This record gives sequence, C-alpha cells and structure tokens, in this order.
Amino acid sequence: MHIIKKDIKRGDVSISVETPDDLWTLKSIISPGDTVRGSTERKIRLGAGKDEKTSVVRRRVTLTITVEKVDYAADGSSLRVLGTIIDGPDDVPRGEHHSFILEPNTQLTISKDWSTYQLRKLEEATKQEQPLIVVLFDREEARLFSVKRRGIQELLRLKGNVAKKGEDGQHITNFYKEIVTELQQRADEHTRIIAGAPAFWREYLEKELPAPLRKRTVFTTISGIERTAIRELLTRPEVAKLIAEHASLRELELVEKALTALANEKLAYGLDFVKEAVSAGNAEQLIVTESALADARQQGTMRELESLMRQCEQNRGAVHVLTSNEARGKIDPLGGVVAIRRW
Repeated sequence: MHIIKKDIKRGDVSISVETPDDLWTLKSIISPGDTVRGSTERKIRLGAGKDEKTSVVRRRVTLTITVEKVDYAADGSSLRVLGTIIDGPDDVPRGEHHSFILEPNTQLTISKDWSTYQLRKLEEATKQEQPLIVVLFDREEARLFSVKRRGIQELLRLKGNVAKKGEDGQHITNFYKEIVTELQQRADEHTRIIAGAPAFWREYLEKELPAPLRKRTVFTTISGIERTAIRELLTRPEVAKLIAEHASLRELELVEKALTALANEKLAYGLDFVKEAVSAGNAEQLIVTESALADARQQGTMRELESLMRQCEQNRGAVHVLTSNEARGKIDPLGGVVAIRRW
C-alpha cells in the first residue's frame, strides 16, 4: 500500500492499493458511515426529456459515497464497498446506491474520524513484508507453512520414506532432499525460512540446503511438528527479528501474552469486565478481533465499541485489532474483546 496524501485534521487519507494483502487490511479499516471517494465506472442515462429517446452508457466518473457495507471476496482478489452517492457529476443522481470494487492498482480517498490503531494499520501495510515460509520437520514428516498478513496457511505435508530400525536403508530416498526440493519450488530470492525440528534433525536438513537458501534460513529447536509448534517459535530469540517484521506473527505473539495474562488472572474478558478495566485506566492492551468488529457492525453497536477503543487510547493503553485467522481463533472464544490489565 502507498499513502499518497494524508490530512488527519480533515480526516482525509488518499491511498493506492498495491497488493491483495492491502485489501485484507482495508476490510478492517473501512466502516459504515465513512466516506470513500474515487474513480469508478457508472451507468449514465442519456436523454431525460419528455420527447427524447433515452440510452444508457457506461462512463468513468469520480464519485463520493457514504459507506453502508463492505464485502471481502472469498478468494481475496477484491473488496466491494457499497454505499449511497453524496457527490459526483451533475448527471449522477444523489442518494442512489453505488459500489466501488477495490483491487490492486486502485486509488481512493477515505474520510473518517481516524483512530490511532487504524492509522497504525495503514502504516504497517505500507511496509512490504518479505515472503516467509515455516518448515517443521523430524525424520519422518515435514509441514510447510506460508506466513502472510492474513494468517498462516499450510502449504504441504510430506511423509518421508524412511528406513525402520533394523532395515536396510540403502534404497530409501533422502527425505531431507525432498524437503529442500519443495522449499526451492516455493521460495524466491527474497523468501526467508524458519526451520524448526526436535533434537538434532535440523543438522540433516542444514547439510542438504544449498548455500544461498541456507543463508536465508533460521534454524530453531521445537518439541514436535504439530501446528501448535508455531506458537513455540514465538519464544525463540533467534526468530525474534522475523516475528517483528511480520504482522500475523506479531499478532500471535500478542495472543500468547494475553493467554499468559489469563493464566495469571490479569486478563479482562466479557464486555462488561473489559469496559470496567478501560474506564479505570487499567487496560494496558486492548485486543479486539476482526470478528468482534464485524459483529458490532451487524448489531449496530460499532460506535459503542469504537468509543471503548478510543477511551483506551486516551488512557494510554494500546489498541490492537487481530485480523489473522490464527490469532483470532484464540481470542474469539473469549468474546473477541479482551484487555490485559495493568494490575
């Protein structure tokens, strides 16, 4: 994403959408009641007089709408912003509905009362994340995951054709070479890799990795290769830098802090208890999932939730909106809105 112009006093931010991940970010930022302005195609009716023949043509116009609904395409390729027209050419009726279809290479201006967390999300989206692959493996199995802003996606599961104890292993394929082949097919020259394995199995993969790929790989030790082992990676100092560079991993790290606070009875959950903590200035971190935001929009309680988030910021608490699937899955069962308390 590229921020073209920003005037926070007026509430205007003009942006250029560059990647599908930008659409993922915008779906949690654009809300009903915001205004969106941009270039779009619109059907225009020509010939409105009593004795005139009418015809309909498609024309590119610049329109401003008040947002009513935001729909994210299932395949992540576009974002549909629906609303009513409040400004445009004279021959475009005000009050009619119109949809902006946002895709990469789209430019638009969003006008609203911006909160700190929304501006932070925009700034984060301007920083291009390096592609990141996580591979968890042992002597018999490997799992490859892609880390993106929208979450962690499993790419592949490999079963090694390994020799059992006491068998002749001469004709068994080299499992670690298979892992390397899969990594080479999915990793370009900018891709970073986190390789996690129990015990000493990392040495076998490290030996098979070609030098260019080995330079971009961080090795760490984990207890197993289940998906939950990704949470273990968050505690490893050797991968701390990569975590800081990737939003979905930062969200998971924040969730781990919330779960630790829950175990130590320092997490407020349930909206009434969260409100109490925020009101008392006792919310060090307020965590809201995108699911909770969507529910608030649907139930008409969005202003109440945004007011809570602003109050937390005014009391010097940090507000975080979880958008990655992995992180949301841990906080949604707690109501989707939690606060890590100061005391």
